[in-house]
Amino acid sequence: FYVKTAQIISSRRDLFPPQYTDALSIFTDNVDPMPAPLAKAVVQSELLHAGEEFDAVFTEFDEQPLGAASVAQVHRAVLSPAYGGPREVAVKIQRPSIESKLLGDVANLKAIAKTFRDNPQL
Repeated sequence: FYVKTAQIISSRRDLFPPQYTDALSIFTDNVDPMPAPLAKAVVQSELLHAGEEFDAVFTEFDEQPLGAASVAQVHRAVLSPAYGGPREVAVKIQRPSIESKLLGDVANLKAIAKTFRDNPQL
């Protein structure tokens, strides 16, 4: 919750003073990527159909992501001829269990917003 809130504040230079947005920008820059085996396992379970093998879909898959963020990361890959390749693609992989965390974050933000809405003197 706190990291996501910091990321939101850091991206809203129109609403917050620069000293806050600059200080909180570190939360958008320093996110550790998921390990490659975990990223591949997520693709295998979430993207591929039953019986499809990872190596049959992608002839290349860069283990080092192009970018990693709090919600997902992106890997460069090349589709196999069976899937329209050789064609270079970007594979965006959502972090496991992030959806429930985000829903919890939204609930927390709603509670905070309600507090401010219900107490204009704050």
